[in-house]
Amino acid sequence: MPGASQPMDPAQPATPVETESKFHRTFFDETDGKLDFSNFLAKGGFFPMPVIITEPAVDGGFGIVGQFITMSKDDPKRTTRRMLGAVKTGNGSYGYGYFQSGSAFDGKVSYKFGVGRGKITLKAYPDILPSGLEYTNKYEYGALASVRLHLADPRFSLGPLLDFRKLRSSIDLNVEDLPDRFSDFDRKLQTGALGFGVHFDSRDNALTPTKGYNIYAEGKFNDGAFGSDRDFQIYDVHGYGFHPLSSKWRLGAKVEVDAIRGDYPVYFASSVNLRGVEARRYQGETAVSTELEVTRQVSPRWALLGFAGLGFTDAGGARLFEDSGAKIAGGVGFRYRIARKLGLDAGVDVAYGPSGAVFYLQFGHAWAFNLD
Repeated sequence: MPGASQPMDPAQPATPVETESKFHRTFFDETDGKLDFSNFLAKGGFFPMPVIITEPAVDGGFGIVGQFITMSKDDPKRTTRRMLGAVKTGNGSYGYGYFQSGSAFDGKVSYKFGVGRGKITLKAYPDILPSGLEYTNKYEYGALASVRLHLADPRFSLGPLLDFRKLRSSIDLNVEDLPDRFSDFDRKLQTGALGFGVHFDSRDNALTPTKGYNIYAEGKFNDGAFGSDRDFQIYDVHGYGFHPLSSKWRLGAKVEVDAIRGDYPVYFASSVNLRGVEARRYQGETAVSTELEVTRQVSPRWALLGFAGLGFTDAGGARLFEDSGAKIAGGVGFRYRIARKLGLDAGVDVAYGPSGAVFYLQFGHAWAFNLD
């Protein structure tokens, strides 16, 4: 009959229901629709991260690091991180290499290793040359690795580590007979070290922790028996703490004590490590770096933070350096929760220290490189 509805022809396909694309499901969160890499990274996704170097010590620079990150949804601490990258700076320094860290045997063993090659031009600041002495280290290779066995209480772990390097150091000085105290800057050197470390780790997240502690003590022993041209020792005692003050506020703190002893090359001397302090600017036989960070979570995705640090060096018996005195730096930053399910943040820090302002791109916590 005219005007009556017609039965649907079963052979005629129904109008398709619009569904989310695979791209949208991969890169946007299903709960709030925001940009999110959780699903991508959980599958072992590739994350290309530009490296913008604003470090005054190398006249800035640029690079790219491809990060391949696999994180367990059930245990964010079980993270495998693979990084392949290259950088080039304004003063001609460059480097390229590969780094990987992760766990094996159901989390009973943690490991990390890296290999690289490059050239770096920096300044040392001897006590008699306050304006600085420029030198270049060209690394034929550098290789480091560590393996840690977790004890019955998995927060505790211990194990061996190694560090091997071959380099040529040079300085641009027209001096036929270089004074002995500067001779390290004009020679070939091979180092070989074996060591041991003891670690404690109760963090809730490997890359952007919000609570828990990471404390470790390591010693590396360069010796002729391991292929080293010089006998010297490196000791590191580092502690990092993360504590939620409320649902919106949290506190982070770090203390790093780095020491070197023996017949060490002067450019291997310990140095202050703080946001806002020029890399390798303050060196000595012992360096102490401390920093406090306060974070305010302003929304589920966004956070603001402020930080302040204090560092100093003790020259000890160093042939070149003098005590640095207290060096203070601080700044502000922001973070975006780039992977909600995995608790991973990314953002920018702007710091001000003795050499002026510096900004940093952060993927994970600012201290992530020194954390386990």
